[in-house]
This record gives sequence, structure tokens and C-alpha cells, in this order.
Amino acid sequence: KAALTLDGQVAATDNTSQWITSQSAREDGHRLRAEADAVMVGAGTVLADDPRLTVRLPGFDRPQPLPVVVAGHRPLPLDRRLLEGGGALVFAPTDVELGTEVVVLESGGHVDLEKALITLGERGIVELLVEGGPVLAGALLEADLIDRCVFYVGARVAGGAGKPPFAGVFASIDDAHAADLVDVRRVGPDVRIEFTLSRSAAP
Repeated sequence: KAALTLDGQVAATDNTSQWITSQSAREDGHRLRAEADAVMVGAGTVLADDPRLTVRLPGFDRPQPLPVVVAGHRPLPLDRRLLEGGGALVFAPTDVELGTEVVVLESGGHVDLEKALITLGERGIVELLVEGGPVLAGALLEADLIDRCVFYVGARVAGGAGKPPFAGVFASIDDAHAADLVDVRRVGPDVRIEFTLSRSAAP
């Protein structure tokens, strides 16, 4: 899931992104959380936004989705809200003490994302919502680990290059992934686009 401007930016260069979309779109995003067993973010999102990743909808009476963090080599401050109470699961490339469960899954100096998803599946996590930033999203895309995307396109124009939804270099049109549009509709003043991705690059 990502929120972006009409010209494709999810954040400014100073990492600010609140709020690209309207309250209506944010409420719809909470409905996505309500359907998920777990919500995953990267360390950059934890550092920049200090999210809670909870469902805040009237009448929500299911257990909250499991907060999952993909950590890097930068230390995570212990005062982050996701780490309070020890209820989060952190995947890290090296062992670190965070006051919550840490699973070390290292590959090439980074977290092995495929093994992380297998680990979640073994724990009964079927529906995983990824709300991480461009680095995590780009790594999942490169590893062909994304099934479905929901983009909320806000009625704003950035007017320059900030941060795209997927980090990486778009070197050639041959590198683009084929997508199938599942649903396109208005949500308040914004547009909600749901699509699936092909497992291989576009021909």
C-alpha cells in the first residue's frame, strides 16, 4: 500500500509525507489493515514516522495485526512506539536487543525477505500488508514478492522529484513490470488504484 501524489511521489526529499491523501483515503487504508494478519514496515519508516500500525476504526473487534519491522544496520531507538510492550516482530541482519522478538535472517548484509515471508507463513500469517517506504517496497518488487498493490493517489502535485514508491533505477522500459488493474475508484477527493503484478518483466 502506498499514498502518492498525482506525479508519483510518496514523500518529499525531507521525508515528509503527511498528508498526501485525504481522511477518506486514510480510513480506507485502515480497512486494509483490518483485513491483514500483520503489517510490515522498514526501519526508515519507523525512524521517520514512528507509526503504531494499529487499526483505528469504530467497531473493530478483532486482534490487532502483528507489527513487523524489517531492520537495517542503523540502530532503532528503543522509544519507538512499535517497540513498546514487546509486541512487535523484528527481522534483522544481525542480532540486536530491542526489547521485542528479533529474528536474524541475513543475506548479503540485508534481511532475507523471502525467508522472512516464509517465517511469517509458518506462524499463520496469511495476509501481510506492507506499508513500508520505497526501500522496502523496491526490495520486495525486485525479489518478486509482491502479489497485489493498492495505491492511493492524492489530489496534489509535487512538482519535482522527491521519493517514488519503489526505490531503484528505472534504466529501461524493458525493466517495467506488467500490471493488471483490478479496481479504480474515487475515495473522497483521491483515487484508489488496485492492481496485481506479473511475476516477470513486461515483454
